[in-house]
Amino acid sequence: MNPIKLNMKRIVIASLLALATTISSQAQELPKPSPSASVTQTVGLTDITVVYSRPGVKDRTIWGDLVPYGKLWRAGANKATQFSTSADIKVEEQNLPKGDYSVFIMPQSDAAWVVVFNKETELWGAGNYKKEMDQLRIEVSPVEAKSMTERLEYHFTDVDMNSAIFSLNWAGTQLDMKISADPTKQAIRNIEDALSDSEVDDKWKVYRSGASYARDVKMTEKGLEWIKKSVELNSKSWYSYWVYSSLLAQNKEYKKATEMANKSIAIGKEDAKANSETFSYESRIQADIDSWKNK
Repeated sequence: MNPIKLNMKRIVIASLLALATTISSQAQELPKPSPSASVTQTVGLTDITVVYSRPGVKDRTIWGDLVPYGKLWRAGANKATQFSTSADIKVEEQNLPKGDYSVFIMPQSDAAWVVVFNKETELWGAGNYKKEMDQLRIEVSPVEAKSMTERLEYHFTDVDMNSAIFSLNWAGTQLDMKISADPTKQAIRNIEDALSDSEVDDKWKVYRSGASYARDVKMTEKGLEWIKKSVELNSKSWYSYWVYSSLLAQNKEYKKATEMANKSIAIGKEDAKANSETFSYESRIQADIDSWKNK
């Protein structure tokens, strides 16, 4: 055969094979019966992420049938549900170190359910599950869900600066687990780092931010230490004295708290007058003063 024709034939065959491979690959991209999902929640300074697949009820009996009682379940579909935490946390008051885990659940017909956090993260189903790889096992009692959920859902509720409720909701059943993530140590390190990195003229702001956070999480002694340093560096901020007053009240030093609150109002009114404005926070600070009068 003519070499040119032979080369052309090879090129055509190679092109057809490449096209067939592409078409085949594209044809496999179909909707999944149990679609993938993920949810991420920051609790304090800790990021918690759950990656899972969402099976549907589809007119089936789920608990005790599709998901048998007394047997480990992958807590979803396809690959076992993944749970990742960027720092050490507590689940139902038990320690779970920073890391990535597979989640398994053992439903029970007449007892608390068992929730397992396993260190092997590449499991499909429970077939290759090894108990010795468990990091944590807890027991949680399910409750009847307020509404029917067709597809499995994980979500976080009641989120504050150091805790949240992590919930499974599916087929009329809800399983709630309390997550605790104390950010205190990391927050203090962050404030100390910010103080090291900040310019001299800005350090009072860092101290005040730290004091405000300390007030909110009831770290009163540390908050008072920081706010004193803040007003030593800058004694002309009405907001600093308001934070100072609330920390003193938290420490039950109501007389001194009132003094600092009145100072906050005086500075705020002076600042507002210089700008031909009224001090809009006066009533809120006065309400604090009034609440301390009988204490």
